[in-house]
Amino acid sequence: MLNLEVIGKKIALLRKKNNMNQNDLADKLHVTHQAVSKWENGKSIPSIDVLYDLTQVFHVTIDYLLDDSEIKDDDYDTLLRIYPRESVIRKWMDSSEPGKDIENIFYLLNQRERQFILEQIRLGYLEIDCHSLWHLLSKEERIYVLSLVNNNQWDMDMNKIYHQLSLGEQRFLKQNNWRKI
Repeated sequence: MLNLEVIGKKIALLRKKNNMNQNDLADKLHVTHQAVSKWENGKSIPSIDVLYDLTQVFHVTIDYLLDDSEIKDDDYDTLLRIYPRESVIRKWMDSSEPGKDIENIFYLLNQRERQFILEQIRLGYLEIDCHSLWHLLSKEERIYVLSLVNNNQWDMDMNKIYHQLSLGEQRFLKQNNWRKI
């Protein structure tokens, strides 16, 4: 059974997150602001055509709008599909313990987003122990980090993860005069 109140709250939340008032949304959907108000107050539901238009305006799925289950804060797969990626990533970064959820979000990020996270860690803006992140890095990302460590651009104790390095990575460090302590 559809829960009109939950659907209405989702529409209101999405509208507010997109800096729209009820009139703005009504204009985009070619309905009255009274119709938007009725939806948001759980008194009615949009037609299927308008539901589809809502998915286009807010970049969400119809399943999201009609499902009355709540999304957990650490359900990054769903959050990244429903909300703007930058806002989900920023919320995660601003959380009190971003390192706690790194394994739940990092693999869901695209290459540009992963690079951004690595830079935030390297620059000290994001407090995550890169050693705990090592096993999540792609081959290219690992080479990038090793190059930065080698050029003294990233202060990272390689002794902590030496056992996780491939033979090629270990060889790279040795060729560049890195000494295991």
